[in-house]
Amino acid sequence: MEFSFDVDALLPERITVLDQHLRPPARRPGTTTPARVDLQQQIMTIVDELGKASAKAQHLPAPITSASRMQSNRHVMYVLKDTSARPAGKGAIIGFLKVGYKKLFVLDDREAHNEVEPLCILDFYIHESLQRHGHGRELFHYMLQKERVEPHQLAIDRPSQKLLKFLNKHYNLETTVPQVNNFVIFEGFFAHQHRPPAPSLRASRHSRAAAVDPTPPAPARKLPPKRAEGDIKPYSSSDREFLKVAVEPPWPLNRAPRRATPQAHPPPRSSSLGSSPERGPLRPFVPEQDLLRSLRLCPPHPTARLLLATDPGGSPAQRRRTSSLPRSEESRY
Repeated sequence: MEFSFDVDALLPERITVLDQHLRPPARRPGTTTPARVDLQQQIMTIVDELGKASAKAQHLPAPITSASRMQSNRHVMYVLKDTSARPAGKGAIIGFLKVGYKKLFVLDDREAHNEVEPLCILDFYIHESLQRHGHGRELFHYMLQKERVEPHQLAIDRPSQKLLKFLNKHYNLETTVPQVNNFVIFEGFFAHQHRPPAPSLRASRHSRAAAVDPTPPAPARKLPPKRAEGDIKPYSSSDREFLKVAVEPPWPLNRAPRRATPQAHPPPRSSSLGSSPERGPLRPFVPEQDLLRSLRLCPPHPTARLLLATDPGGSPAQRRRTSSLPRSEESRY
């Protein structure tokens, strides 16, 4: 695959490893160094064109390899360059192999689910004009040595028939373990423990801090034991006796004499809203004669005395003398 820029000067090695940063590799001494931004843009162009060619060869609706996908994922891309032929003096690209670690749930021989994180083959492409020349095996073998894995430890994402035949021919991978997802694993996948990816910077920092700090962790807080249901006391009617005692009303409604002990069965109260508070018993009824006697004994009010003194009819003594005369004598006057 040819490009308009110098691929041989951009990728000095036969197999170049690209990560998510898509940075240009170290250049050979004595070569001209163009702008750094231009070099990264040329690498992004190579990645996009290789992804389109791979999608077309596999009859996919859209490319699964692109520069934007490489920058947003921690995948590794191995790019194989043609060093023998130099069309137009700018070099050419033979193919590429993209791999990456993924967390998967796979089934074993007993159909049990297993959570693993193997190295996965995500995309593999060799130019149609250079297939069956050993380039694919060279690129695949370089990747196995670089990643330090065995062929049966790999998981392949939606492999084509050409890739399955390639693995069977060169690595004797034939018997597969059926899965419910798009990944294919071969017999012997669970025979060895998979090597997880390199730990992140934050995890390594925490591990170093834990090794330096000898302070023991704080003990876990122990919760009190939960009480059994049989020990819970039921809500009996004796606990509600205090509700039957009437609350003492405020002044002046509490002037009735208090009882020493509450009645055994107090009178029922009205259940309607807004009812008046409970009052004490009324005073005993006073007879009419006693009421009149008490009124006669009461001294007259000062105002009443003043009215009687200013009455033109005379003094009270005169009115009493006049009223004591017979009615016939009163008529004369």
